[in-house]
Amino acid sequence: MNRVPAAAILLALAAAPVFAAPRARDLSDDELIGQTFLIAIDTQIAVAREADVRAGRVGGVILRWDRFTGAQARAMSVRLQEWSLSAPHRVPVWVSADHEGGPVFTQRDYGTAPFPGNMALGAARSASLARAAARTTGRELRALGVHVTFAPDLDVNSNPDNPVIGLRSFGGDPALVARLGVAALRGYAAGGVLAVPKHFPGHGDASVDSHLGLPVSQKSLLELERVELVPFRAAFAAGAQAVMPAHMVFPALGTGPAQPVTLSSAALRGFLRGRMGFRGLIFSDSLDMGAIADVYGSSQAAVLALRAGNDVLVLGKADYPSAFAAVRAALKSGLLTRARLEESVDRILAAKRRLGLFARRAPRPLSAAEYARGRALARRAAEAAVTVIRSGGLLPLRLSQQKTLGLVLAASPRYTAEIAALRDEIRRRHPRAVVVDLPLAPDSAQVDAALTRLADVDAVIAGTSQFGGPLPSGQRRLLERLIAGPAPVVALSLMNPYDLSASTGARAAVALYGLTDSSVHAAARVLFGEIAARGRLPVAIAGLVPAP
Repeated sequence: MNRVPAAAILLALAAAPVFAAPRARDLSDDELIGQTFLIAIDTQIAVAREADVRAGRVGGVILRWDRFTGAQARAMSVRLQEWSLSAPHRVPVWVSADHEGGPVFTQRDYGTAPFPGNMALGAARSASLARAAARTTGRELRALGVHVTFAPDLDVNSNPDNPVIGLRSFGGDPALVARLGVAALRGYAAGGVLAVPKHFPGHGDASVDSHLGLPVSQKSLLELERVELVPFRAAFAAGAQAVMPAHMVFPALGTGPAQPVTLSSAALRGFLRGRMGFRGLIFSDSLDMGAIADVYGSSQAAVLALRAGNDVLVLGKADYPSAFAAVRAALKSGLLTRARLEESVDRILAAKRRLGLFARRAPRPLSAAEYARGRALARRAAEAAVTVIRSGGLLPLRLSQQKTLGLVLAASPRYTAEIAALRDEIRRRHPRAVVVDLPLAPDSAQVDAALTRLADVDAVIAGTSQFGGPLPSGQRRLLERLIAGPAPVVALSLMNPYDLSASTGARAAVALYGLTDSSVHAAARVLFGEIAARGRLPVAIAGLVPAP
């Protein structure tokens, strides 16, 4: 295939006439179906789908994690728009990212400001900070050619063992989540991106990871109204233009016994649109997640999701040609009507028009100064979040340089760079340190070896981490044995603050809420007294603090 230089594509886009947005009724059946699909791509997949984009059979894409740098994302967005000029009605392709902030790869890959995640912002308790972070993120994403972000997460995390939400939530208080969620929505809008809050009606009490299975909530409607629905009602009242439903069963909303909200007409058309009056776009969560694909298969789920009332079908690694063919067959058989698809596509085209996609403007890279301001804001946000639950006379650390500080850090290999940065930040402040790195789930031999190495230290920082769910048993054993030892312990929760339920005997306890470049720098500054800790726990932790 002949390659066209990116500069030539930019010039072509700049010279392209501004086409009026068509109406859904003007599109062919295949174009109509295509507008409802948003497919995950890397460079190889994009090239394989070029003919579909040129034919108008792909309405949007989601950039796969860890497959694009910022420059590559921008070049891909530009190329997709150039391909879409060949489509019969020249409808632009919108580009999306699962960019929530916090310990998610996209910030590192894209080179955007390393903002702490939602729970860190919840600890900072600042709506203005949440709005500024979202606005900056939105501007940075638009500069990369990204138009849609699947954020903010409006789940109220009420289950400490939630395996999939945890620190992605602003906290456990519905009012706090609502206040910061609305602020973030306004920030994203000011930054020029379409925000898609999730996971309606709320995924915060789940005990099953919907990537792997189908969670069920037996809460009554009254219970949902008091907790889960509070942030979504606030978001809709504030003008949210989109929402993503949960792959989760809610009998109180009329779902079947094994029917997630995503595939429930009663929940989406009856409750969300009917009772709550929502008029914006409904984006499905990825239809290849275990909660859906393992029960229905992605192709059948695509048909069921459209029948239920979703407007946009998000496909992760699912077979797009098969899903497209299934929807086409359903339209031909009458299982889906053209009127039903036109209803969704008119919403999609209106949103693309509001985002300015039909103007065909190439993304404008931000200046080095603009990126620097974003990184500075990310550091301020991280510093506002770090929480000292108790100092125990141990913090700030004032060990003489002749004394030895122990540092043990347990984390997933996903965060190798951040762990190395934290190690360096602490060693720079106290060079006489014994450092032990452990995997996320250390075995007994690794725990014993760590304890041996730390036997003669004068104080120890024990960094624990878990993205969601209970703290791995190996980390718990290590923490318990360190606390029982002679050296005073600073329990440092690197990710999910519920880890600290295992640290009630530690002299000091600190919550970080996620490993990012900005947060590890903030943690070191707080530990050594360079700045005061200002964060407050946004969730209740058994045996540690009262409910917020």
